[in-house]
Amino acid sequence: MIGVSTTTAQLRGAIPWESPRPLGLARVPVGIDVHTGSAFCFDPFHAYQRGIVTDPVMLVLGSKGSGKSTLVKSLAIRMAAHGYLIRHIDPKGEGHPLASYFGVDPVRPVRVVINPFDGLAGDDRARMGIALVSAALNRPLTPVESAAVTAAANLTGALNLELLAGRLASPGDLHSPLVITERDVRDLIAGLHTLASSKAGRMMFGDSTLILDASAPYLGVDLSGHDDDTLRVLMVAITGWIAGLWGSDRLRPKVVIMDEFWRLLTDRATAEWAKHAFKMSREHGASYIAVLQHLGDLRSVDADTRAIAYGLLADSETRIVYRQPPDQAAALGELLGLTTEETATVQRLVPGQALWRVGGRSFVVEHVITETERPLIDTNAAMGGRHDR
Repeated sequence: MIGVSTTTAQLRGAIPWESPRPLGLARVPVGIDVHTGSAFCFDPFHAYQRGIVTDPVMLVLGSKGSGKSTLVKSLAIRMAAHGYLIRHIDPKGEGHPLASYFGVDPVRPVRVVINPFDGLAGDDRARMGIALVSAALNRPLTPVESAAVTAAANLTGALNLELLAGRLASPGDLHSPLVITERDVRDLIAGLHTLASSKAGRMMFGDSTLILDASAPYLGVDLSGHDDDTLRVLMVAITGWIAGLWGSDRLRPKVVIMDEFWRLLTDRATAEWAKHAFKMSREHGASYIAVLQHLGDLRSVDADTRAIAYGLLADSETRIVYRQPPDQAAALGELLGLTTEETATVQRLVPGQALWRVGGRSFVVEHVITETERPLIDTNAAMGGRHDR
């Protein structure tokens, strides 16, 4: 029997809204509904199948120490137990205990080459090329440049970044409704050459040297030890590479955990790629779990990129909001459509508690960790803490 903490009991009495109709989901236990004291379960695929939400994307926000990372790792273990394939993009390298639990080694791109175009087809190849070249140039591509990358990516045959650069060097061979000259592709080629000589590029140029079992229950990609610019490029490349691993498999549900998701939202092209990936989640049979701290992560991006990022966050129908500082809560509440009462609630949540907004219904849930899970997911365990961040 799992008890409800004193803090939880106090918060229960302070929740100013009526308890909503339960979701009625019995798969993937999460914790305790603070309002009712009953068990709370959530499965993004079942929620979609039952019409509770229109897509399986999940957004997790919370200040450091609030418990959001603990939740996500716990969900990885519990969803894998139901046969879901877990794919973890891990910028901080915190997923090694999970990898050991599943009996696999984390992927470290620094040791191998990962071709971001593997398994991608059609428009996805062009979108990946545009995102990577734009990130390398640190600016949006012009319409002609985008047309050139699209034409180069759409040529038949295998594709990697070396081949893309080679095709762009011969613009006369590109088939496009726009006239593409050598001058039009000059910056593109220079950007790819710069990328090739960078730390990120050395992990992505050429054919993949990594052989793995695409049916493994857990695949963690450790991207720790890289600077912000390198991480942004690597994260978009790894997102596409993971999608390519699925091939035509649409039957087995996949869960993609994207830690430090804000990094993809600081550049227009990579934000557009993330938006496209989320849009295609239903077709790919994938649930994306996007994890970030708060909207302040995006304060330095330009207005156009911020609009894409905010639109992407606002469109998610499963929002899990852990504790937010007062200076962030109001803006977040406005973006996500929280009521005044809900906005006040997220400011007084304690570690491990979150406001779950699922298809327009709101619940305050206290995450429950099993003793088996704790050493695998709670990075604060050695210090006696309940939740890591």
